[in-house]
Amino acid sequence: MSNETVRTFDYDDLLAVDNATAIHQLINHYEHVGLQATAIGKARTLVQRMLYAREERESVFLSYTSNLISCGLRDTFTYLAQHRLVHGVISSAGGIEEDVIKCLGPTYLGRYDLDGVELRRQGVNRIGNLLVPNDNYCLFEDYFTPLLQAIHARQVETDWQECTSPSEIIYEMGKALENQERKEESLVYWCYKNNIPVFCPALTDGSMGDMIFFYNFSKKGMIIDPIKDVAKLRSLKNDVNSAIVLGAGLPKHNLLANIAMDRVVMVTTGVEADGCTSSCTFEDDRMCGLLHPHTTCVRVQGDATVVFPLLAMKE
Repeated sequence: MSNETVRTFDYDDLLAVDNATAIHQLINHYEHVGLQATAIGKARTLVQRMLYAREERESVFLSYTSNLISCGLRDTFTYLAQHRLVHGVISSAGGIEEDVIKCLGPTYLGRYDLDGVELRRQGVNRIGNLLVPNDNYCLFEDYFTPLLQAIHARQVETDWQECTSPSEIIYEMGKALENQERKEESLVYWCYKNNIPVFCPALTDGSMGDMIFFYNFSKKGMIIDPIKDVAKLRSLKNDVNSAIVLGAGLPKHNLLANIAMDRVVMVTTGVEADGCTSSCTFEDDRMCGLLHPHTTCVRVQGDATVVFPLLAMKE
C-alpha cells in the first residue's frame, strides 16, 4: 500500500496567481486527488514526456476515432503533426475524410436532441451535436474522384505490378490539398508535408468506401491492398515505442496488435462490460498479448474532448 495521502487543491494559492499559472497548478495537482483525477494526472505526466521531453529515438503514435476529428480536437491533432510531435497516425475512415471535408466546408454546432428525420429532409447530417451539410460531401466527392482516377491510371500504366495501399491513398489526399486555401488546418495535409505515415485499416468504412465502390463499379480494375499497410506498420516496430490512444475501437486494436509499446496512454468512455478489446482494461490487453508485462500504461475513463487538451497542454 502507498503511503501517499489524498490531497485537495489549495484555493488560496490558486487565487494568488494569474489564471494561466493557476490552470497549470490545478492540472498538475490532479494526480493527488484520487479517482479519475489521479488517472488524468498520471496520464498528463506520461503525455508530457512523450510529446515534449522524450528521449532520443522515442517515437509516438497517435490513434483516434473519427468523432474526434469531427469536433474541435482536430486542431490539436493538426498542431501535433505540424510540429512533428507525433510520428505516426492511425484512425478509422471518418477520421481521415472528415479532416479533408473540413477544408472544403464548415461543420456547425447543433444539439443532441435535434429531429433526425427533419435534419435529413434539410440535407444535414448530425454527428452527436455537430452538423455537417450534405453539400460538404458533394465537395468531397469532387475532390476525391480525380484522385481515384489518377491512382487507377498509374495502376494501369504499371500493369498492376504494385497496387495502392490505404496509407498511400491518404498521402495522395494530403498532397491534393496543396491548392486548398484552408490546407494548413488539416491533419492529413501536415502528415503528408512532414512525411508522417497515416494508417486506416478500414478505409472503405465511410464516404470514401462508397466512392471507391461506385468508381470501381463503372471503371473496373482499381485495386487497394491493405496488406501492404500491415507490413508497413509492422516494419515500424523498432522505431515506435509510445502511443496515445483516444477513443479505442479498431484504431487502438490495430495499432497495439502490430507494435509492442513501452508506454501507452488511453482515454476511453468504453467499459469492461463490453467484453471487447476496444473497451477492456490494460490487464485484458496484456492477457491478449497486445501489451508486454513491462509496458507502462495509464487508462483514463472519460471523454477525450475534455481530457486530451488537459494532457497535451505543455507545462
